[in-house]
Amino acid sequence: MGSRSLLLIIAIFVLCQNFLFAQKAEKREESVYKVNRKLEIPLTLGLFGVSVLGFNHLADKDGVSYEKALSLTPEDVWWFDRPATKQDASKRLDAHNTSDVLLNSSIVLPVLLAFDKGIRKDWFDVLLLYSESHAISTNFYIANTALVSRARPFNYNPDVPIDDKTANESRNAWFSGHVTSAATASFFMAKVYSDYHPELGNKKYWLFTTALIPPSLVGLYRYKAMKHFPTDIMAGIAAGAATGILIPHLHKNKQEESAWAFVPFAGKINGLQISYTFK
Repeated sequence: MGSRSLLLIIAIFVLCQNFLFAQKAEKREESVYKVNRKLEIPLTLGLFGVSVLGFNHLADKDGVSYEKALSLTPEDVWWFDRPATKQDASKRLDAHNTSDVLLNSSIVLPVLLAFDKGIRKDWFDVLLLYSESHAISTNFYIANTALVSRARPFNYNPDVPIDDKTANESRNAWFSGHVTSAATASFFMAKVYSDYHPELGNKKYWLFTTALIPPSLVGLYRYKAMKHFPTDIMAGIAAGAATGILIPHLHKNKQEESAWAFVPFAGKINGLQISYTFK
């Protein structure tokens, strides 16, 4: 994940805005989502601005020292992550390029939501929430990577040139930004479609299962490129899925009974039980 992907997200927002603006406007009686545009448009743009600065910081982050790079071996990595250090070094670049293509393909997937008539009526709010989801997940990734210095798997492979091991960003393994962005996109798509189609019932969980495919494919090639360990990829999926689901959910209009429940009780102990139900 980098500045080019951020520009792609912004371009999607603008292009879809122009495309969908040409569609016949039809006001919904009540939108599925409640969005405060006056607050969230500048907030989202501000977060994207912060992320650009964050990426510049990560790009300048010092790599592994020369002495450290010479001493690292696969045995220094715990067994679960160790296979990532033993990939074919000659195929690293191809795997890296493939992961970029898969990432950019994943980012544009939610554009398909525009073909749904019901979602198209709320096109601006949906695209705004999509951009907001990416802005938040991206900054979360940047904050973690800036604070945690973890050598990438290729640092432990003897076939990788020492110059690559000591280059900037060679300690940015935790966690995978590519996977986080792909997961944000796919889970956002699954969440929004299921919110607009409550008739799916429990079948919606098939959508969320399918949403695992794009980030898993991106993660596979980040793994083959020796950029990330399995735990980095798993963390990226979790972070992206959480953002892609929670941002739309927290904006959802509660048209039925309140999700909050307040139940007083009395007996030997008097009190108040408070619960929140995700719908």
